[in-house]
Amino acid sequence: MMTLFHIHRTGSVSFRRRSAFVLLEAIISIMILGVAIAALLRSFTVSLATVRRSQIVTTSCLLGQQVLEEFEVVPPQGDHDEGKFLSPEQGEYETDETGDRGKYRNYYWEVDIEEEEVDYPDVSFEGEIDEFETLTRIKLTIIYDDKKMKRFTPVHIETYLTNTEKFTYTSKRENKLY
Repeated sequence: MMTLFHIHRTGSVSFRRRSAFVLLEAIISIMILGVAIAALLRSFTVSLATVRRSQIVTTSCLLGQQVLEEFEVVPPQGDHDEGKFLSPEQGEYETDETGDRGKYRNYYWEVDIEEEEVDYPDVSFEGEIDEFETLTRIKLTIIYDDKKMKRFTPVHIETYLTNTEKFTYTSKRENKLY
C-alpha cells in the first residue's frame, strides 16, 4: 500500500509541475504575440504616414511645375512673391458647392527672383555685354501646412528663366494671350 501512495504522490507533483510549465509557456507565448502585434501595428502606421508624405511631395512637385509654367507665360514682377493655390473665384475662407475649401488649400508657395548677368569667359565678341539677355533666377518653395502635421517644405526648386519670348505672335493671338 505504501507503494501506491508513493506513486500517486509522485504523479501529483509531476502533474503540478507540468501544469505550471504549461501556464508559463502560455504567458510567454502571449507576450511574444503581443510584441509581434505591436510591431506590426507600428509598421502599418509608419507606412501610412510615409504614403501620405509621398503624396504631399508629388502634389507639391506638380503645383511647383504649374507656378513655373505660369511664370513662363507671365514673367514675375519684383524680387519676392508668395501665394496660395485657390481657384480665382474662391476666397480664402469660402467654400465651393461641395463644401470643400479648395483641394490645395494647405499648399503655399514663395518665390525669390533675381536677375543674373550671363558670364561668357571663353567667348570673344564685338559690342557691349548689354546686348546679351540676362537670366532670371527663380527660387520656388512649396510649403505644406495643414495645421495637424508639422509644417514642412516638400519641394524647393531652383531654376532659370530666359527673357526670350516663349510664344509667337500667332500662337498668342490664337490662344488669346495678348
